[in-house]
Amino acid sequence: MIRQVLALAVATATLVAPPASAAPPPLPPQVQTSEASHRITLITGDVVDYTERGDGRKVAQIHAAPRDGEQPVFHTMTTATGLHVYPSDALTAVTSGTVERTLFNVTELVRTGQADDRATTVPVLMTGGMSAAAHTRIASLDAAGVRVEKAKAREFWQSLDMGVRSGVRIKYDRPVRVTLDQTTRQVGAPEAWKAGLDGTGVTVAVVDTGVDPDHPDLAGKITATENFSGEPDVTDRHGHGTHVASIVAGTGQTSAGRYKGVAPGAKLVIAKVFNGAGEADTSQVLAGIEWAARSGADVVNLSLGGDVTDGTDEMSALVDRLSAETGVLFVVAAGNNGPAGRSVASPGAAAAALTVGAVDRQNRLAPFSSTGPRIGDAHVKPEINAPGVGVVAARAAGTSMGAPVDDRHTAASGTSMATPHVAGAAALLVQQHPDWDAQTVKNALVTTAADVGMPWYQQGAGRLDVARAVTQRATATASASFGRHERGAGSVLTREVSYTNDSGTALTLDLALSAKGWDGTSTTGFALTPSRLTLAPHAKGTATLTLDPEVGPAGVYGGVITATGPGTTLRTPVSVYEAPQTFPVSVRVRDTAGRPPAPALGQLVDDTNGGDDANDPFDETLSYTFDVVNGEGVATVPRGRYSAVTWATENTAGTRRWSALTAPELTVTGAADVSLDAQQTVPVEVVPPGPAEQRDRTVTLRRVVPAEGDRPPLITELAAALGPAPWEIRATPAAAAKKGAISLQDNVTLQTATVTLTAGGRRVTTDGDIGTLTAEWAGERDLAIGADVALVKIKPDTPATMVRAANTAATAAAQSGKKTIVSYVDLPGALALTGLSSAALPSLSVSNTDGELLAKQTALKLSIKPIPESVFNLSYLDANGIPADHRRVVDPTTLIQRKTAYHADKPGLTVQKTWYPFPADLWQTQVLRGTTFTPPAAWTEHIGPGDERIVWKRHVTLSGTDAKGQRAAMTLFQENVFRTGAAPTAERWFAGPMHSTAVELQSDHPARYPAAGGAWRQLCSNCRAGDTFVPALQWTDGTPGHYTNPYQNSKFFTTTKARLFRGSTEIPAAQEPLAYYPTFPMAPEKAAYRLETVETHAPGAVTGAVNPVLFTSAPRTETTWTFQSQRSQNPPPRGYSCHAGQTTCQFQPLIRLRHDLPLDLTNSAPAGNPFVYHVSATNSEPVTVVKVQWSADGVTWRPAEVHPSGTRWQVTIDRPQGEVWLRTEARDGAGNTVTQTIQKAFRTR
Repeated sequence: MIRQVLALAVATATLVAPPASAAPPPLPPQVQTSEASHRITLITGDVVDYTERGDGRKVAQIHAAPRDGEQPVFHTMTTATGLHVYPSDALTAVTSGTVERTLFNVTELVRTGQADDRATTVPVLMTGGMSAAAHTRIASLDAAGVRVEKAKAREFWQSLDMGVRSGVRIKYDRPVRVTLDQTTRQVGAPEAWKAGLDGTGVTVAVVDTGVDPDHPDLAGKITATENFSGEPDVTDRHGHGTHVASIVAGTGQTSAGRYKGVAPGAKLVIAKVFNGAGEADTSQVLAGIEWAARSGADVVNLSLGGDVTDGTDEMSALVDRLSAETGVLFVVAAGNNGPAGRSVASPGAAAAALTVGAVDRQNRLAPFSSTGPRIGDAHVKPEINAPGVGVVAARAAGTSMGAPVDDRHTAASGTSMATPHVAGAAALLVQQHPDWDAQTVKNALVTTAADVGMPWYQQGAGRLDVARAVTQRATATASASFGRHERGAGSVLTREVSYTNDSGTALTLDLALSAKGWDGTSTTGFALTPSRLTLAPHAKGTATLTLDPEVGPAGVYGGVITATGPGTTLRTPVSVYEAPQTFPVSVRVRDTAGRPPAPALGQLVDDTNGGDDANDPFDETLSYTFDVVNGEGVATVPRGRYSAVTWATENTAGTRRWSALTAPELTVTGAADVSLDAQQTVPVEVVPPGPAEQRDRTVTLRRVVPAEGDRPPLITELAAALGPAPWEIRATPAAAAKKGAISLQDNVTLQTATVTLTAGGRRVTTDGDIGTLTAEWAGERDLAIGADVALVKIKPDTPATMVRAANTAATAAAQSGKKTIVSYVDLPGALALTGLSSAALPSLSVSNTDGELLAKQTALKLSIKPIPESVFNLSYLDANGIPADHRRVVDPTTLIQRKTAYHADKPGLTVQKTWYPFPADLWQTQVLRGTTFTPPAAWTEHIGPGDERIVWKRHVTLSGTDAKGQRAAMTLFQENVFRTGAAPTAERWFAGPMHSTAVELQSDHPARYPAAGGAWRQLCSNCRAGDTFVPALQWTDGTPGHYTNPYQNSKFFTTTKARLFRGSTEIPAAQEPLAYYPTFPMAPEKAAYRLETVETHAPGAVTGAVNPVLFTSAPRTETTWTFQSQRSQNPPPRGYSCHAGQTTCQFQPLIRLRHDLPLDLTNSAPAGNPFVYHVSATNSEPVTVVKVQWSADGVTWRPAEVHPSGTRWQVTIDRPQGEVWLRTEARDGAGNTVTQTIQKAFRTR
């Protein structure tokens, strides 16, 4: 082969249909939601704080789990499936296939409910080595479900010993969720009943939420049960399983037969796999499927669903395997991911399954019903539809699933409800034809389905027709799918379609094929012969379907073969995916020494942002991820233009180097070789203005492909989050991309030196745990080497082994009374060790050169400052192209200075600072390790270089633990665009008192800068949109622009209660189930209103809200506003967005108060002196009156002196003592007022 050489993816719907005579309910309004923040513990024990904005962009802060050795580098990749975070010490397990990548996909873990506030364990499916900790075992797969306690995840990971237990494979144990009066008549069941068919003698297994064993409709039905749910018994505490079971075989006793099941004579076996919330791990479902298939059942009903798959997932594969081994027929829900195409879920994607979609009573496709074809190969799925909207069936005692009709019945919608209709019909056919195998039953049900006017990928053959299935004496092949075939293979393909005449007379069938391309117009390569087929009594015949895969454009083709004869209609859906030709692209990766680097991942990015072929619904893969093992990787791609990106890591005693490698805009027309060679890279350096310590660094390689048609921009990112470890960074130079951009972004946090080691009159460069050193060991020390200082040589080995040796030596040195340890590696050219622990005593490491120098000295001087003088927050961005000279010398004149204070009410807290610099329109994800320190603290922050293209979203998190060890945290945010030349300013984080307000955009907010992009608007709080009032107040501290949303993550004002009045009449809050904050209706005409809010500390340790673990001040704040309002059609204020996506909204005239108290870093004021501070009171009308009272107990109030002071009001309190309460009143020229009382606003010392 000639090779081209290049230089370089609940089956119950939430919708419950109204009665047929009722109009459909209106859709809920679109509701503005805040960004959602989550904490996720990975299987390695590492923790990620992850925030996803409403536009899908993501930020993450990584917290490494403690390791007995060197701290890892965290590699991140942004793909179409989300943000992946890989610690470097897990990459061997990932690239070898031992551990599934999904376990590191933070986006997917959050989406599927694995955030730490929802799950305390990491569910994994282990194969190839049974675990003693397994909660579920699946013998057919040699697999076990294990729930790893997140608190012990690091211990679990270390116990796996990936290098030894090579047979073990670990996958994400994905969550699976549960997905009649007219409906049995709709499918023709009464005709079968009249013929004496009711399922007698047939057993149907229902794998679900259990069953209500005392429901009269199921009396005497259940012959066996098994429980895999983790709950104590098979009792249905959800309602889904009972409902499904009664659709299959309910007697209808409690409704005089009105709600009778399809096969009321059938028996049931019950496998309970779901808990009362309708949730289960994949392993529990697998175990239930295995048990059901071997229970003696003839049919297994699976009204459940996982993710959309191509049929190779564990559940689908087990269904296929057990179908072949046991002969049971699996009837499976298609899923509730509709109406979008290509949305059939596992295990409905199994080829052997009879997969069922849903229709309403008018035989219209249910809006929730998943449709086909199966992704990847266009296999016909679903094969059949059945009623699934507003289905009334048995209601389990004590449950309220769906829309209860009475104590015994409820109405529910979903493909879950459609599926048991088909399972019951299958039971009727098994009773009628006990000699038929499962495939024949499937053939009969599918090919006798009624055409209800939908495409083949929506209805398969059509809607279930039980009457025809039990009376028509002919069947055919259920479906004829050719699967996936690449263009260029050449040969004509054939499929045999079999027809069976079960009657006693000859049958002549006229055959007709109706098929077309996915685009609705393309000519197909299908041909069918013969056009007429005559079958003798009880005989079979075949027709041949041929396919020329080169006819028409590549893509999906499908349709239906219809066979008609006297009293007979048979429908066989057909399909094929004629895939574009693909080619292997072999990627050769080498480090700077020309050797294969450590295991890595890479991507080939589609530079065209996907094709525009309307005939190919699968032409959506925009990036192809490949493993790099032993320096080699392979990706298989269609012809086109691509950019290759990966990294090379070198980590030895003498080298700590990370290289970003890229080969942009490559043309692939055949098999190709790509070389990504770190020997072709250039240094990426940041040179500080003086001695400095690195606190954090993240380097991101980014490929941006612009939007194409209705496709959004494609942004692929690959990054190394290095933390404080000083790595050498290199990158492949690249010319500016012809389409989009290729760029490198280098985010670095440096601080002026806090640790200084001198010996023999020479300063020695050191490495160590800066955070612990400055917090625990600050001070000046003159030390004698030998007596006070242990100078330790470390034997050369792997970095992790050397760090463990140094930490062991530190423990020994502390036990022997040493005051400091300095370690170095006994190898010429060796670097200082990183990741040392200073828990026992100050532990430093130096290079081999400096270590040998110290060995000749007798004394040294160690100076450790508690805090730095300055911190440099730097971001250097290549807009397009990576220059050959990437040395950045920090120019202080281009940086913005902010004299910054970090306050803390209480001791023992921690501040985590993550300031994310976002390049406008060029980013999808930003990842940092962040910096951690102990408050209170103050220094000068330098930010920049100033650049209007960079938006800084600054997160500052205050955290602590309560007496039980439970974590509490609260994050304040601010967005800024910093311009070179901006005047120095001051800011205070968590300066008291914390209080709520409608945050106003500052002059440097990105919404005011067109170059920063338009994605930074704030929700218009205290605004009216139409006739809806939105008091979505934010919390703030003493600095304008700082805020947090108390309603993020659906917390819905856990610490704030709001009430609205018109006159003396309270207006109830609107019922908007999707809103994260309260909203209130208002009258169109002008009227006077009163808003009352009460803000309190959250009860105990919580994340995201003001709470007593973090704050002692302002435990309760009461605010009352009076104002007038009427409907307006004004556009939103600049930089703000309106509630529910509306285009008109405006601030309401609520006076905004901000308290600027000159408190010290502990949020205290000196006792015994007059206390002077300022209040800002602003509104659309000038504020004319401000009054302030203060109290030491909340009972006795004293007036304070208040005088206008420029745009603010100066307040003087005469010698306050103790804990001071504040009550502030203000009035504007239009008569609007505010009164705010803050309990214990500050304290005196």
